[in-house]
Amino acid sequence: MPRITLQAPRQGIAQSPHVGYADVRNLDIDSVEGVARLNNIVAKKSASTVDAQINWIVRDPVTVANVFAVDSNGSVYNSSDSGATWAELSDRGGSGQGLAIWKDYLFVCEDTTIDVYGPLSGAPAWTDNWQTIDSDTDWHPLFVSNNDGKLYGGAGQYVFSVEELTTFVPATGATFTYTQQALDLPSPYKIKCIEELGNNLMLGTWQGSSVTDVRVGNIFPWDRSSSSFGQPVILDTFGVHAMKNDGNSLIVLAGVDGIVYSCNGASAWAIGQLPQNLSGGKYLEFYPGALVRYKNKIFFGVGQGGSTAIAGMGVYSLKQTGQGNILNFEHTVSTLNDGTTNPLKPSALEPMSRDTILIGWRDNATYGIDLTTATAYNYGTDYSGYFDSPLYETGTNVNQWKPNSLEIHLGRPLRTGEGIQVAYRKDLGDSFTTIKTMAFADNGVGGMVSKVITTDVELNVKKGEQFQLRVALLGTATTTPEFKFLMLE
Repeated sequence: MPRITLQAPRQGIAQSPHVGYADVRNLDIDSVEGVARLNNIVAKKSASTVDAQINWIVRDPVTVANVFAVDSNGSVYNSSDSGATWAELSDRGGSGQGLAIWKDYLFVCEDTTIDVYGPLSGAPAWTDNWQTIDSDTDWHPLFVSNNDGKLYGGAGQYVFSVEELTTFVPATGATFTYTQQALDLPSPYKIKCIEELGNNLMLGTWQGSSVTDVRVGNIFPWDRSSSSFGQPVILDTFGVHAMKNDGNSLIVLAGVDGIVYSCNGASAWAIGQLPQNLSGGKYLEFYPGALVRYKNKIFFGVGQGGSTAIAGMGVYSLKQTGQGNILNFEHTVSTLNDGTTNPLKPSALEPMSRDTILIGWRDNATYGIDLTTATAYNYGTDYSGYFDSPLYETGTNVNQWKPNSLEIHLGRPLRTGEGIQVAYRKDLGDSFTTIKTMAFADNGVGGMVSKVITTDVELNVKKGEQFQLRVALLGTATTTPEFKFLMLE
């Protein structure tokens, strides 16, 4: 009987290697049940155009190939080909605090003003300093209500609103009503994200000037007409950073410990947790523009708080199922840095199709916008799509175990350019040692669905009382391997 049988990691990432899979990275674990495949790669599409952190990406709902982004310095970027190429549209000369498209116009929030660009379907032009908003140098999230069609925004403790009276024209006051303080929250609460649940706007808040200043994070509901808000949902954590309505419940990213919540409007509870050792004792950071629904899952960016490099940063997903919630590290950004070498912040997401998504990111002093490539799986020759097994107890100090053979099974034979690599370590402090790299061209591997390996196990594996395995995949511009399971005995 095999001492270790390792299946494809369809359960996703566990809290620690003592209870499940330690990591699952750049892999598709659910589109084909029972196998692990490489995810589609992401490629940088912004070249050197983007020179600051992208905070928001929005898509024109009418001309869907038209996409806009704004960075932390207020520069606005535009793509007219679904994110394949980018150009700087305008430097607004301030901070990029919020972005939305409403009534055929692009709204850009700076520190204290709103600039408007449009009509997008005609000959667009800028209207500078169109309206004044209350000062908040951190965030001005914008949201178009599905209930009343108004545009709402956050400005510190206030909600502002724009209502269309006749066909909206920014320069014609009779076409709209602008309300600078449609709602005020208690000071010093500041609005960081806005969503809608039922008839209510849901206002995610924080306090302080840094995300770790004050352990307060409340969600204030507002029916859009009353003079005050309803009973808040109180989260005892460092701020509410992003929210997304998913099937008439809110997915909420709050705090700095990597916890994902669900909220029904009256209460909230944890439904997901990034591994507790991921941050190495440092805090994690979520962004209000980096939480979306894509591929029937919730995708969200996870970045380092502060300037300390932390491994494991990138784009994660959470899939809710009847058997539990599945966490997966879906994408490393195009630099292939996961935060190990430089601080990394994936700060904006926007789905473009069923199979492609835009990712705005900061990698230390480098910035960019990535786009997934729907047909490419080649993550390079470093086998950067992989998963780490649980830590298996295989023996004792006086009765250590050494395997004799490794048997690997695939969902289909390897194709030209593909490969599978298996590595191991004897404790969590060790580096991984490669047992065997199996490429298509090696020893007739191209036709294999299963293969038994003995010589490499004998040469490369030492006896131990604990074993952890890493299985890594190499794909091509059009194909990916399909891993089913392996046995070590």
